[in-house]
Amino acid sequence: MRPKSTWRVFGFLAGFASIILALSCVGGGGHHNSEGGMEVFNDGNVPMTQLFVTRSVDSSWGVDQLAPSTLSPGDSLTLTQLNTDYYDVRAHFSDGSSDEVFDVLVLDGFNVPLSMRNSGNGTLDVFNNSAFTLNGVYVTPSSSSTWGPNQADLPIAPGQTLSLTGISPATYDLRVVFAGGATLDFKAVEVSSGAVTTVQVN
Repeated sequence: MRPKSTWRVFGFLAGFASIILALSCVGGGGHHNSEGGMEVFNDGNVPMTQLFVTRSVDSSWGVDQLAPSTLSPGDSLTLTQLNTDYYDVRAHFSDGSSDEVFDVLVLDGFNVPLSMRNSGNGTLDVFNNSAFTLNGVYVTPSSSSTWGPNQADLPIAPGQTLSLTGISPATYDLRVVFAGGATLDFKAVEVSSGAVTTVQVN
């Protein structure tokens, strides 16, 4: 189950009044499909590269609503013909960060405005340039005394890269563990906001 958080809208009170007005105008004879929309704003300072919108009861994020385009800072994308329901939204940004909002209520005849923003984080790429498989990658702030969990869900074969996104800007130490059990440490690796830092394992 995905965690829940409060969804962010612009001018919610005014929007709620508009919803009530819109609902009061719906009626009469004939069948009416209850549909609304969602206008997603990039309120960050870097391009939005991916956008996923799915019903809150679904277990997967579905297709990228932006592909093959991106959404520049200050621009918005309007999704229409959404069935009235609760939706979860995930946005990915070019700086490697992401933003998620849960339980966004879409009502009949109303476009919900939703603000998404990047956190200013960076990306750490671990490139296996060795002849051996890596079974473990551990990343920790240089000030920490413990390594924490293994960041590699699967073994990293020679020539493959593990990309760790959404990392807060700071100085990190990195440890890789080879399939045979040997380890190799990298000290004081700088991760910067909006940048990709590559560590090459030879």
